[in-house]
Amino acid sequence: MPMRTDTRGEARAIEAEQVKAYFNDAGILNVAGAAVFSLMVLVIHNDAPWWSWAPALVFLYLVSLYRANMIRRYRKSPQSRSSKYWIHGQALTGGLAGLCWGVVNTVALFHLPFPLQLFVTAVSSVVAAAATLESFLLVLPPRLFTFASITPLAVGLLFIGDFLFTMMALMLFLFLPVTVVLGNRKNGIFIEAQRLRFQNETLVKELSRQHELLEGASSSKSRFLAAASHDLRQPLAALMIFLELLETERQMSQKGKSILEHAQKATSSLRDLLDALLDISKLDAKAIKPDIRALALQNIFNELDNEFAPIAEHKGIRLRFSATSALVFSDFTLLNQILRNLISNALRYTPSGRVLVGCRHRHGKLCIEVHDTGIGIAENQLGRVFDEFYQVDNQERERQRGLGLGLSIVDRAARLLDHEVTLRSQLGKGSSFGIVVPLAKRSDESVAPVVATPEHLHDDFLGRLIAVIENEGAIRHGMQNLLQAWGYKVIAADSAAAMLAQLDIRGREIDMVISDFGLRGGQSGVEAISALRKRYGVHLPALLFTGDISKETYALAKAAGVQILYKPAKPEALRAAITAAFELEGADAQAD
Repeated sequence: MPMRTDTRGEARAIEAEQVKAYFNDAGILNVAGAAVFSLMVLVIHNDAPWWSWAPALVFLYLVSLYRANMIRRYRKSPQSRSSKYWIHGQALTGGLAGLCWGVVNTVALFHLPFPLQLFVTAVSSVVAAAATLESFLLVLPPRLFTFASITPLAVGLLFIGDFLFTMMALMLFLFLPVTVVLGNRKNGIFIEAQRLRFQNETLVKELSRQHELLEGASSSKSRFLAAASHDLRQPLAALMIFLELLETERQMSQKGKSILEHAQKATSSLRDLLDALLDISKLDAKAIKPDIRALALQNIFNELDNEFAPIAEHKGIRLRFSATSALVFSDFTLLNQILRNLISNALRYTPSGRVLVGCRHRHGKLCIEVHDTGIGIAENQLGRVFDEFYQVDNQERERQRGLGLGLSIVDRAARLLDHEVTLRSQLGKGSSFGIVVPLAKRSDESVAPVVATPEHLHDDFLGRLIAVIENEGAIRHGMQNLLQAWGYKVIAADSAAAMLAQLDIRGREIDMVISDFGLRGGQSGVEAISALRKRYGVHLPALLFTGDISKETYALAKAAGVQILYKPAKPEALRAAITAAFELEGADAQAD
């Protein structure tokens, strides 16, 4: 039986689909019906008077031409009329075509010999049965054809009076309700299929809408994190600078030094949180464009070994890096960050034992693995460890045990690089994290970027004059004092115009410029640096020191050839960035 639809709109849509499907086959069936009728007339025309078949044949041709024209009009413009119009039009013409069959079969039946009577009955029954197949799409047109063609024939067979013909008539009368029941059921199946199809399409649209909403929410979250972190970074940067200056005070009491140490730890935890949020927001906003190149993995291992060896030694953990000559295709910074987070995580959750970093070949790629003998991860927690702020066995949110963002950053960075992350763990026995990277050939090797570290710092640039352009007065004052404490000469201002005015008065050249991004008067730090480079040369060392983490700011700095350091930064990171800027511009000047 026909299925009910949920709404009028859905019912109209299903009806339109029924008409569309019906009209796809209607042209072939229309031609085939007229052809079969013509062949039947050709067989009986010598034994039946012309008036019993000729008028019906001509009328059937006219009906077939009209149906063909209706089919052509529908295919040209199905929306020009309602679905009801097309259904009723086909039903009416189908009934008239069936009537032609019924009249010829009944009238000619009384003039034909017994074999041809059986022939006409068989042909008419087969054609009617074939017509019922169309009930799968539309019920009304084939049903009217079947009743109009079979009913007169069955009545005619009854009037002949022969037992055989009477039985055939009864069979035909039984055939009619069967076609109604089967037609309704088949049509109901088609309607239900269309209903489910529309429901699925609605679900897909809803899922797509929800996906867009989620993406919008994620984008809003990233923008919020970017804005919030910028507003928080400014005062935190000033706080870290002043704490660094306090550390140089020699008259501080032992209690004061203890308080300062705790304050530095607190600000360091806050800075770590902001750095992690910065990394996540940049990865979510796709502000980072990977620089994929062939890298010597051992170089990364050496850097990480130097960084984590003291930490592991302090905890009494054996940290070992297996030597490798492998070259891989990846982004140096992102791969370094992934491995740094995995190693840091392993050391944090390994009270005692060892952490091993090594490689193994895997299906033509290289899997860099970090094994530990730590507390392990329960099976029901494996799927959650990459969620933000989720930490195994740290429900109290103790800050010294991390922030719960390291593995989330690993997951995002790996997806950005199209690297697979693997995880195996057994509670109480340890974990093994891996990152699967493509292998490179020796001929593809490129030079990995060198990151300035405190060990690389030297005093060659001390005594140089650095121009500091900073909008925030506290940070400007703190930067000036900190750089002077390091041995640099400093001149500070809140805009490029103010800086140039001071330099005109002093009458001397600067050796470097450090600028915030957002300055007074709507000028950007990149524009301020460009203004100073216009006066002192394009190779003037420059550093953009900002809390603005937007990808637009990053793109502007990169396009201008300016290094960027995000606030708040550790004092040693700032000092390293200054040294790197001096060295980079010096190398560029020599190259020119």
